[in-house]
Amino acid sequence: MSSATLIDMQQEQNIGIGDVVALRSGGPRMTVTYVGPVGFASGDWLVCQWFDEQGELRQDMFAQDRVRLEPRSIPPGSVQMQQYFGIATVGRL
Repeated sequence: MSSATLIDMQQEQNIGIGDVVALRSGGPRMTVTYVGPVGFASGDWLVCQWFDEQGELRQDMFAQDRVRLEPRSIPPGSVQMQQYFGIATVGRL
């Protein structure tokens, strides 16, 4: 793939508030909460939130070219049921 094609693909993302993204280098799915300029750098930046492995809410800022759009829904079979089963049964004890 030529570099011109890669640049065109990155510019076509049109990421907005509420979109689900992930870092191109890997990592959790994150929800975009802000898109726009910041005081210390040029261009539009993204503020994203996600929950870490301990269930803590995290937030960070990323340049748009560091993330890729993800589908809003999670495909069947990709959820680890053991983690969620333990959480679901805690209230029934």
